[in-house]
Amino acid sequence: MAQHEEDKLHTFIWKALQFMLPDDAVAWSNENRQCGPREGFRRKQRGCVPGVPDMVVNWKGRPLYIEIKTPKGTISKVQRDMHKRLKATGAPVAVCRSLEDVMYFLETHDVPLKAAVMA
Repeated sequence: MAQHEEDKLHTFIWKALQFMLPDDAVAWSNENRQCGPREGFRRKQRGCVPGVPDMVVNWKGRPLYIEIKTPKGTISKVQRDMHKRLKATGAPVAVCRSLEDVMYFLETHDVPLKAAVMA
């Protein structure tokens, strides 16, 4: 059930970002879902790495990594380790539990959003 809630949050954030991101930003989502040992093997063979954050927003040559979790969701050890590795390269990484968290993260890294959430 928690995965389903995280999927809904991820979809909501993705759709909102389509309107909010500046035209010169490039964003995408990474699919890291477990699909069984066979698919896991195939993904590893192609270079898919576990723990990679859910979304990337690339703006002005800077990748910003976003891990999406529900308010009660937890970060796995492999995710923590990957976040640490990414941060060591100088890349910003945030765990976001809402659209507002994502917006705050992007704004603090000077990404000029085209829209705002109205209360």
